[in-house]
Amino acid sequence: MKILVVDDEEQIVDFLCHFLSRFGITAAGATSGEEALRVFSQFNPQWIFLDIKMPGMDGFEILKNVKKIDPQVRTIMITGRNDEVSESQAKELGVYDYIIKPLDLDELKGKIKEYIMN
Repeated sequence: MKILVVDDEEQIVDFLCHFLSRFGITAAGATSGEEALRVFSQFNPQWIFLDIKMPGMDGFEILKNVKKIDPQVRTIMITGRNDEVSESQAKELGVYDYIIKPLDLDELKGKIKEYIMN
């Protein structure tokens, strides 16, 4: 299993990549939209953990571009935005789930087991 973690905060990318490795998941990170698209094309992940609010290309734009490359990729949004408009837009784009920062490790572990490890 391969997951791409995209967040403009490098500490979050590093933390999530390390956290995922504890489940035997191979993870790669990106801190910008352009980097995310480049890494996605080379890494070919089955999943993306994707922040919404990022400078330049936001998470929704990244997701639309990634879906052109691989329409089957599955996504969990991890974001500081807790609003119905963002959540609704995420669901319209086929996002599996929407996790609000700050991250709750038990919730994150539950989502990994529910969606990825099953």
